[in-house]
Amino acid sequence: MTLQQFRYIVEIAKHNSISKAAAALYVTQPSISKAVRDLEAELGITILDRTNKGVVFTKDGTELLFYAKMLLEQMESVVHHFNKEKTTEITKFSISSQHYGFAIEAVANVMDHFAERKYELAIREGKTMDVIDDVYASRSILGILSLTDLNKHFFERYFTSKLLTFAPLASLKQHVFLRKEHPLAHLECITLEQLRDYPYLTYQQDDMLLHFAEEALNVDNIAKVVYLKDRGAMNNLLSNTNSYNLGTGCIVNNYMDSNIISIPLVGGNMIQVGLVKRNDVILPEELLVYVDFLQISLGKSIPNEK
Repeated sequence: MTLQQFRYIVEIAKHNSISKAAAALYVTQPSISKAVRDLEAELGITILDRTNKGVVFTKDGTELLFYAKMLLEQMESVVHHFNKEKTTEITKFSISSQHYGFAIEAVANVMDHFAERKYELAIREGKTMDVIDDVYASRSILGILSLTDLNKHFFERYFTSKLLTFAPLASLKQHVFLRKEHPLAHLECITLEQLRDYPYLTYQQDDMLLHFAEEALNVDNIAKVVYLKDRGAMNNLLSNTNSYNLGTGCIVNNYMDSNIISIPLVGGNMIQVGLVKRNDVILPEELLVYVDFLQISLGKSIPNEK
């Protein structure tokens, strides 16, 4: 096996495509395909499953990808150590998060903090399983997500099986997000019965394990549901319609529409926001800077209980 083969594997994972990886590396697609087949033969494993929609890393392929990234990073460290004058230092890391304004505000603060150096940051927003899969496959070094009383025990077992660690940052009571002009906005707390006639906005289609109110709020029994993937669309609809969303209640100034407020949900679940990472990964110093900013942003945005 060679470092070049590992570069090919990492590039394929980056683009989820052999052809795009070949274009990015300025090599032919047959060259990359042959390199992968040779590596599969040498290791006696299948790295990629070829489908009509592209390539998918197998379980063995995902584990190999982790070691490939680690070896390439170690090689870069060796080069940097012995050639410091010619090597330009660049800060690189990838983060995956659920749709949280405090996670993005922390990124903005990191950008200011590293203003005098070069950096390459990758920020991915998605659902719970997207975040976990990114961390497990080493597409991201750190994940930011939340667990509830309803799914916490399931995910604790799931993290153990995937050799992942979850570190809690805060425990929050479930809140209702809505606009200031909403008919219920004057209330100090809101019940699910009071929300019954209003449109429910959620990111959670096809990801029911994340559902903040999996038992208390059955989507099948709601007459008006809108599924979203984009945080900007969520903010726009919340601030301009009488719809609502359930979540942490965190309001992040300048990263959410100022017309959106949060009100405690009566009988709501507890939400535990935290960090997930691989057990075999030690977070670099630069990423710990991000975690510090994340904790500050989260702390500022936590709703004040009346």
